[in-house]
Amino acid sequence: MNKHIIFTLFMAVSAFSHAGLVDLDNDALTQVTGQGGADLSWTLSLNHKYANDMSLSSISKMDVNGKVTEAYYSTQCVSDILCRVAVAFNNQKVSDLDKNGNAQQKWLVLKKFQGTLQVDKFQLDGTTILNKDGNQQSAMKLTFLDDKPLKIRNLGFTSASIEVGAAGAEQGYANNKVYGQGGYATNAATFDTGTEKGFMGMNVHGNLQMSGNLKVFSYNCTGAAGSRC
Repeated sequence: MNKHIIFTLFMAVSAFSHAGLVDLDNDALTQVTGQGGADLSWTLSLNHKYANDMSLSSISKMDVNGKVTEAYYSTQCVSDILCRVAVAFNNQKVSDLDKNGNAQQKWLVLKKFQGTLQVDKFQLDGTTILNKDGNQQSAMKLTFLDDKPLKIRNLGFTSASIEVGAAGAEQGYANNKVYGQGGYATNAATFDTGTEKGFMGMNVHGNLQMSGNLKVFSYNCTGAAGSRC
């Protein structure tokens, strides 16, 4: 008996809910307006403690006053060779062949590359612009807030180097020569001794204040039937 009553009530509610629906054609849909959006956050962390420890919910620990007491953006490289960014250009090869007769490739290698970037909040909304024909057109809008800066934490690399190596197991990006070892630059200065071969380094730590919005839309969209939007 109870099942029949529940089923009857369900059918009545369904019929009542359906009664409020109205079909809209394309012309009617173009006249519909509304409001909405989303508040988003974004974090990118490479070769840091925060990147390797999934139990951490923030890039740092703070006290009740908002002061950082423990930072989770210290370098956490299991192997120095694994913490590299390497780029090879197709036309950059050396004339000398390796011991196996293979052509050797030049690599631009950034060694011990690491960093954390974080935005606590930015907004995604829809908006309307005037397109190239002077007609209204929908667009996506990203809004960045001045009080929610881009946090740049320990971003950079210890050295950049031009490395040479053949295809296969002896790729140039895996070269691990160190100043003062293995007969390489044995007269290196005390400052360089024990560090990887390279000619410069970079490290950035700070906040980038951003205020404004970015609108994304299709330039060729006219809103007409068949146009690509």
